[in-house]
Amino acid sequence: MRELQALKRIVRALVIDCDLHQGNGTAKIFEGDEEVFTFSIHQNDLYPVKQASDLDIPLPNHVQDEEYLGYLEKHIPPVLDDFKPELILYQAGADPYQHDQLGDLKLSIAGLQKRDELIYRWAKERGMPVAVTLGGGYAYDTNDTVTIHVNTCSIAMSVWNS
Repeated sequence: MRELQALKRIVRALVIDCDLHQGNGTAKIFEGDEEVFTFSIHQNDLYPVKQASDLDIPLPNHVQDEEYLGYLEKHIPPVLDDFKPELILYQAGADPYQHDQLGDLKLSIAGLQKRDELIYRWAKERGMPVAVTLGGGYAYDTNDTVTIHVNTCSIAMSVWNS
């Protein structure tokens, strides 16, 4: 993002971090930078030490699809409309999955698909490009992690080609 800003390709960028762990790295890197907005939705009681994002949604253990998606629906569209980023960096963590070995969030594969679809659709409706990074994913069955990551990419193609 800094390189794109230096090249005058973008001014404002948004990080949407949906990994199980708080986006402490981007929060620290962009701390105090008014041109980069950092958003993190994560399990609250999990390492690492938290850094203050511009907007943190710390979740209690055992949050399921409906509640998780409700937080996104409440917070992401206003951030997009108020901040108006010229680029969205979407950290699409697979580790909020209900059968992840490291976490205690309880999202289903269908819930994670819906999460991805919402992020992409909101961005597309506003003409905002999205760069996606795949992250996390420590499911007991590795095939589940692969499915979640493949779905993230497939849904991107589906939304952007519709």
